[in-house]
Parts: sequence; structure tokens; C-alpha cells
Amino acid sequence: MSPVNDDKLESPALPRSSRFRILPQLRLSRYIASHVKDWVADWLEAVRSDPTTPAYTAYPDTDELRRDTEALYHYLAAWLRNGEWDPRIDPHYRRIGRDRRRKGFPLSQVVAAILLAKRSLWDRIVEDKALSLALELEVTRAISRFYDRAIYNTVLGYEEAVDD
Repeated sequence: MSPVNDDKLESPALPRSSRFRILPQLRLSRYIASHVKDWVADWLEAVRSDPTTPAYTAYPDTDELRRDTEALYHYLAAWLRNGEWDPRIDPHYRRIGRDRRRKGFPLSQVVAAILLAKRSLWDRIVEDKALSLALELEVTRAISRFYDRAIYNTVLGYEEAVDD
């Protein structure tokens, strides 16, 4: 089986056809940036207690987990704000994949941890009524594409890692 050419993996593009479409993304970007610390704290609690991520329960480097998850939210906010895929995002997730593999995390739990961050984001957006239902649907697609690419690059990094 030949490796996937990640040049063919489309960079998530944000719709930029009208001012109406840009404003929700800017608003959401600011909303995310202003809540990062709280969401990371919630994520840390969830990832350490969720049955899908038992390897994270006893992982001692909380600062590393916090930094990686803060970066996830910051990259997402920047992408929503700028509409441009930051070239630092893919290597960031590849590094996470390599690091987690070298530290013995099962791939399923690494992906589950990223999905918990996504779920935490959406739970807060809905709970805080940060967007109207119509705008939630529009932004859902953009956020899903961001996380799809993050997971893809995490898995690539995981596969690239050499077992110690």
C-alpha cells in the first residue's frame, strides 16, 4: 500500500464569499481565544477520566498536555480568523503523534483525546449559545475539517515514530 500524499489532502478553506460568512468566523475565533484556559482545564479533567483515554489518567506531564491542547485551540482560532492554514499546524500534530507513540499511548486513545477536545469546544459553544443554529451549521463544517486534518497529521506522526 502506498503512503498517502498529503499534498492531496486539501487544506481546509473557509468560505469567504460574503461579509455575512466572515463575521461568524471572526466572532467564533475571538470566542475560542477568550476561553482557551477554561476549555483546556475541562479537557484535562475529561481526558483523565474518560473511559476511552485510560493512558492519560496517570500520565505525569500535565504541562505538556496543557500546552499541546492550548496550541490546538489557538491554531483553530487563528485559522478561523485568517482563513489561511498555518504551516505550523501539520508539523505540530505530527510531533504529537510521534511523541505519544514513543510514550506508549495507543493510537485509539490519542485520537479519542483530540475528539474530546473537539467535543468540549462544541459543548461550550452550544451551552453558551455563542452562535445561532444557522451559524452553528455553517461553522460545524469548518471546525470538522480542521479536526479531520489534525487527526490525519497526528496519525501520520504516530506511524512515522520509531519504537524505542
